[in-house]
Amino acid sequence: MRTEAFSEVQAGYAVARKPTIWEVLTSEKYFKWTLLIPLLVVLAIFMLYPLLYCAYYSFHQWGMRGEAIYVGAQNYRQLLNDKAFLEALYRTLKVLVICVSCELLIGLGLALLWSREFPGENIVRGLALLPLLVAPLILSLLWNFMFEYDFGAVNLVLQALGLNKVYWWSPQRALYTICFITIWQWFPFSTFVLVAGLRSLPRDVFEAAKVDGASPWYTFRRLTLPMLSPLIMIIVVLRTMWLIRLFDPLYGTTRGGVQTELLDWIVYRTAFVYFDIGYGSTMAIFSLVLTIAVCAIMFKMLMKALGGTR
Repeated sequence: MRTEAFSEVQAGYAVARKPTIWEVLTSEKYFKWTLLIPLLVVLAIFMLYPLLYCAYYSFHQWGMRGEAIYVGAQNYRQLLNDKAFLEALYRTLKVLVICVSCELLIGLGLALLWSREFPGENIVRGLALLPLLVAPLILSLLWNFMFEYDFGAVNLVLQALGLNKVYWWSPQRALYTICFITIWQWFPFSTFVLVAGLRSLPRDVFEAAKVDGASPWYTFRRLTLPMLSPLIMIIVVLRTMWLIRLFDPLYGTTRGGVQTELLDWIVYRTAFVYFDIGYGSTMAIFSLVLTIAVCAIMFKMLMKALGGTR
């Protein structure tokens, strides 16, 4: 009798006892959220806090000394009338269009060639990956040295061919030289993404088109390109996000001089050279909003392309 009574009391205690926090977190219902906690903490520390900090100071005037002075939307009004900022924004969009277009054209052309088997294909693809393996800052320093007017390798080659030397860092050419450096480093990214896409396309569709007498250009325009459109949009979205924040090629070459100042560089110069944290934060917030807006539009186009392929 005592044993049965004790068992009943123990069972009632087990039912009444609340589970510990660890038991809740490791339960099947909540364990997936437990795994996300470290990621959420890291994002809160390294992304959410700096973002809120930047947004706070975008409404203040502060030069890293004394108290921050609240100025409301004055920084944003000044930004819309800032000629230097608007010129940097225009150059950034120009670089964005040039680089994305050239990288896609070069990447698609090479992908069409490399999607087929050929002797030494692994060696060629391995060499093409080298630009992506080098740090962007180091790469820009190397290209800066090679484009030097008097003893740069590029001008020495031009002289050996009987051509005149070119001043690559003139105000008329410097921005396009930076575009060339960026394209040279990042076209392998587009190439290998599109090569993977081409190799995953269904073969029976192309064989049927060939049997029906479709020309290679018609097959490419009506079959290959529409099937690759989701991958193309992914490349455009990723490269857009990265190019709006283009910084390393400028730091390794012109330092924003000779009319090459881009959006990220003017933010850096305003905040960390002139120590105008308030106005620099305003520029950074504008850059973030612009990136989100552009990528949101492209993401809609991506979803449309994905829907069209189903």
